[in-house]
Amino acid sequence: MMHFPGQRADEEVLHVIHKHPVVYIKIALGFLLFVLVPLSAFAFFWFRFYPLESFYRQGLIAGIFASFYFLFGLLVTYIDLTDEQFDVFIITTDRLIDITQISFFKRSVSSASLEQIQDTTGMINGFFPTLFHYGDLTVQTSAAEGSTFKIDHIADPDGVGKRILEIARHRQKPPAHPLPI
Repeated sequence: MMHFPGQRADEEVLHVIHKHPVVYIKIALGFLLFVLVPLSAFAFFWFRFYPLESFYRQGLIAGIFASFYFLFGLLVTYIDLTDEQFDVFIITTDRLIDITQISFFKRSVSSASLEQIQDTTGMINGFFPTLFHYGDLTVQTSAAEGSTFKIDHIADPDGVGKRILEIARHRQKPPAHPLPI
């Protein structure tokens, strides 16, 4: 059973929605293309044209700069992974919670009761999203302020949207006094 900060005593987690794994593959490919490939090419050409025995001091300085480049690339990749990993929708028995990691040290948490959920919109746009069936989901609520929740790059956005609507319709309470006909 999953628990999260701010969870109410009588509230149970029904569903947690994370990003599609393709997001993490894109970040890993970015690290490979912009950090590892350039560093490997640099090391290959450096040691080919400047042997370490003859150019020890220059090789040491080049190694230090290469290490800083690698560490900077690793840091940027870690920040990107953190940003994507902590974007989460949590559906509980009472509410929908949208946790959005805006930057490394900035997070936004919004929630709406299930009774306020009115509509969901799933959108798949592009070649790779269509191929791997992932996209964006927008949840419309009746709340006056912050009435739209959005999570991007999730698997099966249409199916998840339908599931959220099913849970919301199931949890909605009937009116206390029925209207006369």
